[in-house]
Amino acid sequence: MPGWTGRLLRVELSKLQIRDEAIPDTVLQQFIGGKGLGTYYLYKEVPARTNPLGVDNRIYLAAGPAQGTRIPITGRCSAISKSPLTHLYIDSNMGGYFGPELKRAGYDLLVIEGQAPKPVWIHISENEQEIKDATKLWGKTTHETELQLRKPNPKTAVISTGPAGERLVRFACLTHNYFRNFGRGGLGAVFGSKNLKAVAIRGPKKKIATTDADRERELVIKLAQRARKAKKRGHSLHYRGTPWLVDYSNSVGMFPTKNFQATVFEGHNKIDDETIEAKFQGQKGRTPCEGCVISCAWTFKAPQFSWAPKDQVGEIAIPEYETLGLMGGNLGINDIDAIIQMNHLCNNFGLDTISTGNVIGFLMELTQRGLLPKNLQSDTIAFGEADKVIQLLTKIATREGIGDHLARGVRGFAETLGESAPNLALHTKGLEYPAWDPRGKLGLGLSYVTAAAGASHLRGWPSTTKPPESNAIPVLDSLIEQQNLKILKDSLIICHFTHSISPRLNIADCAEILQVTTGTKATADSVTEISNRIWTLARMFNIREYDKPPRQYDKLPHRFMNEPIPKGPTKGFTAFISHQDFETSLTELYKRRGCTPKGHPTKETLRNLGLSS
Repeated sequence: MPGWTGRLLRVELSKLQIRDEAIPDTVLQQFIGGKGLGTYYLYKEVPARTNPLGVDNRIYLAAGPAQGTRIPITGRCSAISKSPLTHLYIDSNMGGYFGPELKRAGYDLLVIEGQAPKPVWIHISENEQEIKDATKLWGKTTHETELQLRKPNPKTAVISTGPAGERLVRFACLTHNYFRNFGRGGLGAVFGSKNLKAVAIRGPKKKIATTDADRERELVIKLAQRARKAKKRGHSLHYRGTPWLVDYSNSVGMFPTKNFQATVFEGHNKIDDETIEAKFQGQKGRTPCEGCVISCAWTFKAPQFSWAPKDQVGEIAIPEYETLGLMGGNLGINDIDAIIQMNHLCNNFGLDTISTGNVIGFLMELTQRGLLPKNLQSDTIAFGEADKVIQLLTKIATREGIGDHLARGVRGFAETLGESAPNLALHTKGLEYPAWDPRGKLGLGLSYVTAAAGASHLRGWPSTTKPPESNAIPVLDSLIEQQNLKILKDSLIICHFTHSISPRLNIADCAEILQVTTGTKATADSVTEISNRIWTLARMFNIREYDKPPRQYDKLPHRFMNEPIPKGPTKGFTAFISHQDFETSLTELYKRRGCTPKGHPTKETLRNLGLSS
C-alpha cells in the first residue's frame, strides 16, 4: 500500500531467528504507524506484569507513513516498550535517519523479542537481515560502536546501547548519529537485558511512493513555504535551535533551578543561546534530520575542548534545551563548557540527560539538607560542583559506588532512603521531570499526570500563557487537542517542532498528510478518533500493571502541589490553586476523555473505539 509497506520484521533473539510478517490493513488504518502501531503490538504481545528486563519484554521500533516520502520534517522514529524505569508503558521519539531507513528497507515496524545467548547486533538491508556477533563491541561506548558499524557504509543508520545500558541503568538510552537519542524510560537497558548491542540499517536509495504525486508535491511546497515564513519572521528555532528556550523559560518562571526548588536561575544568561553563539561562533554547524526544513540541531565542526579527541568532527553536540535545563540550572551549573562535556559523556555512555540531571539534582538537595544516610555521606555533592558531576556520570554508567544508587532513578533511589526523602523526589509514575516546572503554566500538571509515560514534556500542553492563577477546567479542551496532535505527529511520524512553522501544523494538517501518503479518507474528526484510540490503549496497558485504581497514579510530586515558587515572575504559585482544583480538573479531564472518575476508560468508550475484547 502507498505510504505503508504493510510489513514488520520480527527478530527472535532467543532463537536467533528473523522472520517477515504482514501487518493487517485494519491495524494500520486504526493505529496509523509509529507510536500508534507500536502501542497496538505492545498491548497485544507483552503480558501484564512482565519484567521489563526479562525475556518476555519486547521493544518496537516504528516508522510512520510520512517517512521516506518527500514530505519534510519526518526524519524521526518511535520506540515503544515496557519501561525498566517505571515498569509501565514508555514511548520515545528520536530524530535523525533511522526511521526513514527502516521504511526504505521495507518495514513499518521492527519487533525485537527474547534474549540472545551472547552479545549480538542486528543488520538490516534491502536484501538481507542478519543477527551478528557483537562480543567485540560489548563494553564499547555508543560512539565507538557507531563508528565501527558505519565503516562499511557511512550512510548506515545505527542505534546502540552504551555501557549504561549494558549495566542495566534504569534510564539508559539508545543513541543514534552520536547525539540523537531514544531518551526516556530506559530503552538502552532493554537492549542491554537482551544482549543486544545495536541495530544497523541501510535501505535502498529510493523515495516511498504516495497515492498522489501531485498532491504530495503541493504538500511539500506548502510545508516548506510555512517554514520559510516562520524563519522570515525570526523564529529562533530556525536560527539557534532549542537553546533559545533557556531565556524564555527563565523569563516566564518555569526554568528548573536546584532540583526545582526555584524557577529562575541567576546564571541562565551564561548557558543560553546568546552565550553559545558568542563563544562558539564559526565553530558549529547545522546537523539536520533527514529532509528537515527547520534544521534545529547543531554540532561542533571540530573539537575545541581539551577533553575531546581531535578526530571527533561532528560528533560533539550543542546541548538541547532540556539538557541545559536539567544539567545546568537544575544542578546550579552555569559553565557552558562543562555542560557540553556532560552532554557528550551522556551521549557516549548512553544516559538520558533529563533523568540524569534529575537524579543528580536530587542527590544535591539531599546533601544540602543533610539527609544522606551515613553510608553515603562520603558522596556529598553541592549545587554548582560541575567537576563532581562529570565524575558521577562515569560512576552512574558503570554503577560504581554511589552511581549504583543513582542508576535506579529518582524513585528507586528515594525508596532506599526512608521517609524524609520522598517529598524531594520529583517524578510521576517513576519518570523524572522535564525542564518545565508545572507551577508556571495553567493546567500543565494535568498533561504530566495523564501521560501514560509519566512526566514527559512531549505529550501536549494547554494552549495558554497564564500561570496557575485560576481554575484549570477552561484549558482542558486545548490540552486534549494538543495531546491528540502529539499522538498524531508521533504516529505519522512528523516532528513536534512543526510548531515553528507558520501557521503551525494542526490536526487538519495531519489528516491531509495521512490521506496524501496512504489514500485513506481522513478528516480532522477521523484522525482525532485514532488519537483517542491510541491514548486509551496506552492507558489500558498501564492499568493492567496497577495494583490500585489509575487515579491514584495520576499524581504530581509534593513540591509542585504544596511548595509555592519562592521568587520570580511566578512567585507564589503552585501547580494548581488548590488540591481540590486539581482533583476537580482531573475528574473533568477523565470525563472528556471517556473515563470514569477513577480513571478507567468506560465500556462505552472502549466499544466506540473498537477496543472492547
